[in-house]
Amino acid sequence: MNGKAFIWDLDGTLLDSYGVIVSSLRQTLEELNVPMEEAEIRRRATEGSVSDVVNYAAAATGRTFSDIKGRYSEISGGRYLEITAMPHAREALEETSALGAVHFVYTHRGSTTVPVLEHLGLDRFFQEVVSSLNGFPRKPDPSALLYLLEKHRLDKSRVYYVGDRTLDVGCAANAGVQSVLYAPSGAGTADHVIRDLLDIRKLAAE
Repeated sequence: MNGKAFIWDLDGTLLDSYGVIVSSLRQTLEELNVPMEEAEIRRRATEGSVSDVVNYAAAATGRTFSDIKGRYSEISGGRYLEITAMPHAREALEETSALGAVHFVYTHRGSTTVPVLEHLGLDRFFQEVVSSLNGFPRKPDPSALLYLLEKHRLDKSRVYYVGDRTLDVGCAANAGVQSVLYAPSGAGTADHVIRDLLDIRKLAAE
């Protein structure tokens, strides 16, 4: 072990899942007769979170957040086998592990987290997976990251949180670890911005 630790977000980072997320949200809204263009659903889900769309639907219909979120989870949960890995996700995990780095997950994804990782054969890379089932406050609250730091006795100066949203960057900053923004366009601000997941090798090797 070289002392480097990478904590990974999943959706939009290691998992190419936004297509499933957006279409599942669209179906949920259609069932509730809540109009929203697909582009707007995607914007809200990617710039914010699924909960932003669910909150909007709850306000529009008077239904509870939990009811709507539950229905969305039923729809999306049945489609998790459609999710694929992001380009070079497996290679990035394999090659950084070979360099001695260790890996963890912190995601807002719920009950499908472990099944989708197992389906893609990525579960073997992670020492621990923290999902919404653990009950930590949502990002950018750093509680989940701080839990991993303390439990695994990680050196903050050698820990990176890798995600695709400003929410992830803020979470890393609040936990006092380095942020890595995965942005294929190259746009965004973080301690490190990568356009390809294989770029993570440089951080692992330093």
